[in-house]
Amino acid sequence: MRALWRSCVLCVGLLVTLCFLCVCLEGNVWKFKAKPKMHRVCYYAIPNKGSGDITVKALSVDDIDPFICTHILVAFARIRNNVIVPSNDGDIEVYKEVIALKKQNPELKVLLSVGGGSTDGGFPNLVRDPQAVIEFASHSRKFLTTFGFDGLDLDWEFPAWPVLVRNRQEKIWFTRLVQHLYQEFKSAVHKPLLLTIAVAAPKSIIDRSYEIPELSRYVDFVSMMGYDYHIFWPYLPFTGYNAPLFKGKSDKFYFATMNIQWSAEYWVKKGMPKEKLVIGIPTYGRTWKLLNAAWNKTGSPAVGRGMLSGVVSYPEACIFYKEGAERHFDEVCKVPYAARERDWVSYEDPQSVQEKVKWAKDSHFAGVMTWNLNCDDWAGICSGKRFELHSVIKKIIFNDELRLNDS
Repeated sequence: MRALWRSCVLCVGLLVTLCFLCVCLEGNVWKFKAKPKMHRVCYYAIPNKGSGDITVKALSVDDIDPFICTHILVAFARIRNNVIVPSNDGDIEVYKEVIALKKQNPELKVLLSVGGGSTDGGFPNLVRDPQAVIEFASHSRKFLTTFGFDGLDLDWEFPAWPVLVRNRQEKIWFTRLVQHLYQEFKSAVHKPLLLTIAVAAPKSIIDRSYEIPELSRYVDFVSMMGYDYHIFWPYLPFTGYNAPLFKGKSDKFYFATMNIQWSAEYWVKKGMPKEKLVIGIPTYGRTWKLLNAAWNKTGSPAVGRGMLSGVVSYPEACIFYKEGAERHFDEVCKVPYAARERDWVSYEDPQSVQEKVKWAKDSHFAGVMTWNLNCDDWAGICSGKRFELHSVIKKIIFNDELRLNDS
């Protein structure tokens, strides 16, 4: 009888101990769960003459590091007669070359991006016709699988925008397009394909262009374009940051929304889960021509776009700084700028990219996206490191994942 009693006491003691351990470990259970890997999404813009986009710098596929990104989005194809077509002669050969990078890195995902900022990409005529949308979804799957793409990226800039030009119904029609593509791409009878969207950051476009809760059900992720917050316009002739992470001390009203943090949080507030929201980072900068060289802070008056037609790649900005421009780093907005005489440049460098990636990681977003590989220092001109900005992204994300796996 005593032996039985001792056994019962022992069992009760073990149960109490197990319960205590469960309570103690409850707050730390994340340590034992595999954290989803952050995406490193990179656009590769095919460098064709006449593309209309001066951020598309020369970069051959042979010079792309196949391990620098988890996803490469080949930009851009077009929609003509309601089907996907290459933008230029010779693009198909480039498709094949980029997809061949998967031989070196089998985990790499290569998607085809349709649309682009310099054109409507053929979306408006397509989405207004429900039957054309169904046929487009079927044709797109066949087109992508024929060449070996892993999915499709939609870069329509932007549905139902501008307000006085585009039909407000495009917002609804775009959701219908995404839904049909999802149904086609995720069909059990075919190999599944990824479906992603490049989306706007300004509040006015977000509200006008997207049915966010509905879109969130159909996409694998969306890439928020966290750049072009400030460009020289005749009606807004002042310097400003291309991609501020946070709002500035003097930013008020609408200007307080013109930063990556605010835009990302607004997307989440409107219904996009963080695990599907990828934060876009530019590798290019914007330039202004100052009214007076002595007035060279952010918000200074400008008379036009500055050097190199208003856009600089990272190595061009680096050379500008090394040749005598005075560099400043805004500790509030977490971005640099440089000025020399009447030239003023807002750009990204390793410090600002590190700030953005760490913030995205700590905020538990799905990853980071870059526009684009072309504007990074892929030749190692600035510091001797090839793809210096993308290397910063990879290092921060990859080292964090290694620590989690080792814990």
